[in-house]
Amino acid sequence: MSMHDKQARERLGDALFRYMQGQPADALADEPDANQQALRRYRLLPRILQGNTTISTQTALLSQCWSAPLGVGAFAGDRLFHEEGLLPIARACRRLQLPLVISEETVTPLEQIGAAYERCWLQLRAAGDVGRIKALIDRAAQAGMQHIVLTVLAPVHPVAGLQPGGFSVGDALKQRGWRTIGGSEPGVAALPAFPVWRWQQISEVAAHCAARRLPLWLKGILHAEDAAQAAQHGVSGIIVSNIGLRQSARWATPVDQLADLQAATPLPLLLDGGVRCGSDAVVARCLGATLSLSVRPVVSALCAGGESAVFDLLSGWINEVSAISHWCGVSEMAALNRTFISEVDNGCIG
Repeated sequence: MSMHDKQARERLGDALFRYMQGQPADALADEPDANQQALRRYRLLPRILQGNTTISTQTALLSQCWSAPLGVGAFAGDRLFHEEGLLPIARACRRLQLPLVISEETVTPLEQIGAAYERCWLQLRAAGDVGRIKALIDRAAQAGMQHIVLTVLAPVHPVAGLQPGGFSVGDALKQRGWRTIGGSEPGVAALPAFPVWRWQQISEVAAHCAARRLPLWLKGILHAEDAAQAAQHGVSGIIVSNIGLRQSARWATPVDQLADLQAATPLPLLLDGGVRCGSDAVVARCLGATLSLSVRPVVSALCAGGESAVFDLLSGWINEVSAISHWCGVSEMAALNRTFISEVDNGCIG
């Protein structure tokens, strides 16, 4: 457990900390995070005598440029973790020019977030009425959001008691009288447990996004056949994710699916899950992910020390990406590929 994790646990209490860590109901006692383990299976191969005199961690993605192949993923109930919600993270990402994905289950008003950082992405749940999604996309465009993310992997809990760590963010927010971006009443907006969405709804949402010049990402795709379908329905990119294994410990890991998904679609792929340091982002880039999103270490840093702790964590990761890539003998992120990695049987490093 990191120093930030220890401090976060002290401040949040065991129940909320377990929720943040995302322990699903079917995980074994003390079972390690499979997403993290999957990334740690890979070792990087340095290259020598390449003559590279400079290194740039800048990462191009859909006509935009970010300072590194890193970003911060979405999480719910931000004000449960810090009195300012995710505004300290937004300010840190603005200083570092990294993407920040915002959940519709965020308590901080969308307009405040957009004022703090104009390059955020809004993540919505692919459930319920499509009109609800369109209205939120319109709000996102007005607030200056840059991208829309649609979570398509079981965005609501179909049976009671499956919340990560057994903790209900919706109940906690309702008790405090807090509304979220996506809801009109305190708590998390109630949506059908078994949404009947099909690709037709994705096409409709994609067209709505396109009319507002907002790229649409689908988050939660792990199957190659689903990835192959996405490009045919106006989707701009895929966030390869098992939702942090928060629903079940039995989902395949995004790392293990990257090769199949890359072979199935021309769309850019982002990795979500298991990223705990800068070298993880380098490995993911070698495996085909243009950019990696991390959540839990960032939230722990937020709890432990606010904006300064988040900034120090992410800037340290960027420095790590820069140094390791330079040792790999490349001068830009696009040069990283599978020739720079080796897979080993025992995936845990110290």
